[in-house]
Amino acid sequence: MKTLPNATRAYIIAAAAFALAACSDSTAPVAKADFVVEDIARFWEAVDAGAGADAFQSRYLAPASGALKQFIVSRSITGSSLSQMVRAYPRYFAAIRANTLALNASSPTLSIVSANYERMRQLYARAVTPRVTFVIGRFSTGGTVTNDGIVVGTEFFSSDAATPLDELNAFARANVKPATALPAIIAHENVHVQQSRFGLLLRSARTVLEFSVVEGSADFIGELVSGTQINQHIHAWALPREAAVWQAFKSDMNSTDLTRWLYNQQNSTPDWPGDLGYFVGYRIAKAYYDRTADKAAAIKGIIEVRDATVLLEASGYNPQP
Repeated sequence: MKTLPNATRAYIIAAAAFALAACSDSTAPVAKADFVVEDIARFWEAVDAGAGADAFQSRYLAPASGALKQFIVSRSITGSSLSQMVRAYPRYFAAIRANTLALNASSPTLSIVSANYERMRQLYARAVTPRVTFVIGRFSTGGTVTNDGIVVGTEFFSSDAATPLDELNAFARANVKPATALPAIIAHENVHVQQSRFGLLLRSARTVLEFSVVEGSADFIGELVSGTQINQHIHAWALPREAAVWQAFKSDMNSTDLTRWLYNQQNSTPDWPGDLGYFVGYRIAKAYYDRTADKAAAIKGIIEVRDATVLLEASGYNPQP
C-alpha cells in the first residue's frame, strides 16, 4: 500500500485475503482489466443533496460497491467524516468534480493502466489482473488492496493546474496529484497483489527490513511496468545520502518498530523524510535485479521472496561513503 497516504499494516491482511480468495489458481486465464467508477457519481449525488452526513450515508455509503464497503470499514469512513471534509475544503472539491467524473473505462489514463497490466504479464508470467475501484475517501489513503481488488482514493488524483490547494492540510496538499499519476499508484498496488499470492505477504511481514522489501519492491517493479514510481521525491533526497541512510537502516532493520522508516509521512522533516524504507527496499530490489542475469527470474524472485534477509544478501546491496 502506499503511504502516499499509502498503506498501513492492515493492508497486508487484506492483500493476502484478496489473493487467496480470488487468485489461488495461478494457471487460471487472465481476466480483462475491470474498472469500477460508479461510486464516484454516487459521491457527487450526496454533495448535490446537501453534503450532510445523512446524504453521504444514504446516497454514497449505503449503496457502495463491494470494494468501497471494505474501504469504509478499514478507513473508518462515515457520513459525518465525509461531510466535514467537503465542508472544510469546498473550493478544492468543486474544482476536482469534473476531473473525477471524467474517469471511465475508456479514458486515456485507464487505457494506460490496461496497457500496464499487459506489461506486468509480460514481465511476470504468473501475474493476475485485479479489479480497480475508484472511490472518494477522506484523504487517508491513495491506494490500497482489499479482497475485491485495488481501491484508489480519487480525491488524491484529480487536481490540475487550476485546482486551489490552499484549503488543504499539509499532508493532503503534499500528496494531491493529477490523474496522470494514477498508472503509477495502480502499478505499485498491483505488485502487492502479486506479492500476496506467493511471497512475504503470505505471512504478515514483521520487521523494518521485511516491510521495506515489500514496499520498495512494489515501487521498483511498478516502475518497470509504468515507467515511474510513487516516491520520486524521497529518492531525490536520499540518493545523495544513500550510505548514511543505509547505515541508519541497518541499525533498525530487524526491529518491529516502523515509526522511523515507514508509514510516517506526517512526521516528515527536512532532515528526515517519511517513508525512507520505501527507498531502501527499492534499492535492494534494484541491486538484486541488476545483479541477476535472467531478468524474468529476478522479477519472479523479488515478487515471490519469502525471506527478506536472503534477498538482501543475494543483492549485494551495501552502499559505502
